[in-house]
Amino acid sequence: MSTYDFIVVGARAAGSSLATLLARSGAKVGVIDRDRFPRDTLSTHTVFPNGVARLDQLGVLDRLLERHELAFMEHRSWVLGRQVAGRYPAVNGHDGAIAPRRVVLDAALVDAAREAGAELRLGNAVAKLIGTGTEDDPVSGVVLENGERVYARRVLGADGRASTVARLLGLKKEREMSGECSLSFAYWRGLRSDWYVTLGATEDAMFTRVECEDGIHMILAGGDSEHTHGSRLERERKYFDVLSRFPDLLDMVELERATLVSELRYAPESLMRGYFRRPSGPGWALLGDAAHFKHPASAQGIADALAHAFHLAGALTRSDPELRRYRLWLDDRAAGHYEWSFKLGSFPREETAGPVFDRLERDPAAARDYLGTFTRHVNPGELSARRTQLAA
Repeated sequence: MSTYDFIVVGARAAGSSLATLLARSGAKVGVIDRDRFPRDTLSTHTVFPNGVARLDQLGVLDRLLERHELAFMEHRSWVLGRQVAGRYPAVNGHDGAIAPRRVVLDAALVDAAREAGAELRLGNAVAKLIGTGTEDDPVSGVVLENGERVYARRVLGADGRASTVARLLGLKKEREMSGECSLSFAYWRGLRSDWYVTLGATEDAMFTRVECEDGIHMILAGGDSEHTHGSRLERERKYFDVLSRFPDLLDMVELERATLVSELRYAPESLMRGYFRRPSGPGWALLGDAAHFKHPASAQGIADALAHAFHLAGALTRSDPELRRYRLWLDDRAAGHYEWSFKLGSFPREETAGPVFDRLERDPAAARDYLGTFTRHVNPGELSARRTQLAA
């Protein structure tokens, strides 16, 4: 029988970061994940400067730079033929975004947790919780699939959208939202660096391009709900058809000369529906996508996971060990950004988005505010009061 101060279920961005911070505070931490790392997962890839600053605080940014060549990118949005580009507002000296693949980022985060003193139990799945999570029967540990019972004074679920911890607690999704698009993406080698996080959108297609690490690019295409349906050849055709609609953002001749270094991966619209879950209770708490999921079009998932980890670590070890204010903090952090992510996850319309991006294109102050939404310097819900009607 093993006993910890904290058990963290899930070892990716939220879980490993939280485990690192708790272990550094002197807590005895166990991390349980059904996967072994490195292992890929669907991801938005992009880490904006606020997330880069968190990785720097963890020591993970230095670890990534020691192992890989990263591109620090500016932003470019190309919407209905209008373009808004520039550097992000700086956070602790960082004003560029990075986009390492998850096999790279998660490996560095797991190593940081291990070096901090957390005990990693990888390749183990949680089968049951010990306790029902009520006042009369708080959660006090987990039972692994092999039958081992592992105890802790709190179990922290950082195990993603399909959270086992949330399922075992019987937690329902609340305030659900949905977008319009389905996504496909692949990794390429041999494309020139353009040093941009590029987002493109027309009335029926979406596009994203980022440089990951060591010269590998991720190129994403978005279409309607049928975009991810059909045979493999049909889905490939749809992917390249969308890419061909953005000649200002991607040279298709250059792409033909590049090397595809992965299979196409797909995310149907149904996989990107947003929600909140009750984030804490007696003996347990959730963080990252287990607690709250935004549409990936805003690429806030990794930064949110890191922010949740830092907040929870401070609350559990110092300011709010009973997590009485945790739900309020989560709701306040999500306000405006949740709805905005689903605006970005829907196709823009000329009659509404056209005038907005006309204004952003010609007004540098409004453009700075727009870039500040990605780093949380500006709440998207306040943009209409700050020179644009983007949130209307």
